[in-house]
Amino acid sequence: MDQRGPGEIKTPLYVVDASVVAKWVLPGEPYQENSVKLKENHVLADVKLCAPAFLVLEVANSLWRAVKLKRLSKNDAVEALNALNDMNIDFQTIDWAQSAEVLEIAYKLDLAIYDACYVLLAQKLKTQLITADKKLCEAAKGDVGILHIKNYL
Repeated sequence: MDQRGPGEIKTPLYVVDASVVAKWVLPGEPYQENSVKLKENHVLADVKLCAPAFLVLEVANSLWRAVKLKRLSKNDAVEALNALNDMNIDFQTIDWAQSAEVLEIAYKLDLAIYDACYVLLAQKLKTQLITADKKLCEAAKGDVGILHIKNYL
């Protein structure tokens, strides 16, 4: 619950997906500068980030893939995951009832269940979803506020 008094400015809240968070640690990613700016704004408390709890596993999987492709050392991947632990992203769980809503969104928008979870969370929190996934941006633009990371400044 927000404990600010009337007239105080609320910190903008965004739902962030794994395609953005992975860019914080994977070298040479497109729009990495914008992603890092979002991270810095979060660290400075200029914005607040939240995500479904499975974001941790999605990012870990991206780093695992980067290690397999020799884009990143295993030690660097482990260090990155440990550093991300300090980011204080507000993780939200999805329960069985919400998963039924996610299924409806996934079916309607032709999205993977994981992507539909980000959409649901943004809808529930009445905020924007920030992603680097062009397909997700196109599919969800009529159903939720969505911002491609390339447009984040």
